[in-house]
Amino acid sequence: MRDNYEERFISIKNPENLVFLDIETTGLDPSKGAKIVEIAMLKTVDGHDEKYESFVNPNCPIPEESSKVHFIYDDMVREAPFFKDIAKDIISFIGNGIVVCHNASFDLLFVCKELSQAGVTSKDIFYVDTLVLARQYFNFESNKLGSIANAIGIEVDLSHRAMADVVTMKAVARYIFANIYRKDIAIIQSLLYEYK
Repeated sequence: MRDNYEERFISIKNPENLVFLDIETTGLDPSKGAKIVEIAMLKTVDGHDEKYESFVNPNCPIPEESSKVHFIYDDMVREAPFFKDIAKDIISFIGNGIVVCHNASFDLLFVCKELSQAGVTSKDIFYVDTLVLARQYFNFESNKLGSIANAIGIEVDLSHRAMADVVTMKAVARYIFANIYRKDIAIIQSLLYEYK
């Protein structure tokens, strides 16, 4: 942990400054060449939702098994920007917000690796992981995002695209925060994702 690390907390009763983020990729492991093909983010500013979403040209073919999951194909990303071309837009959208992901170790590994490759290496990303919170405070039969949503009565968009998952994640997070608050937990600490 860095010496100048500043703790940041989320008020569970009135969570603010959250940026919900999800990606779709060509594979599971960026160290083996897997790349982002879509990124989506959502935040609430002054009571209004602001969205950012973009296809990303991975500069490599999308494997068929990946396309079967997210239904994104080579022709859909051929004219899309490369990640390096939107890296500053992504960082600007996140701003001083706390990123919320479901399985943050996956999403942020990809995002931060690509930010680093784009030359953006000084941004601190604070985050909370709804998957970790679900495992820590609840006993869902399955902790997959769609399964949790179904269990708590949230309608799920079955397209498994990034923005659809972000919208589902926001609804799941509201449920998680509300029920954590009922357990007399007023704040949770965000974590700092460090990358080089």
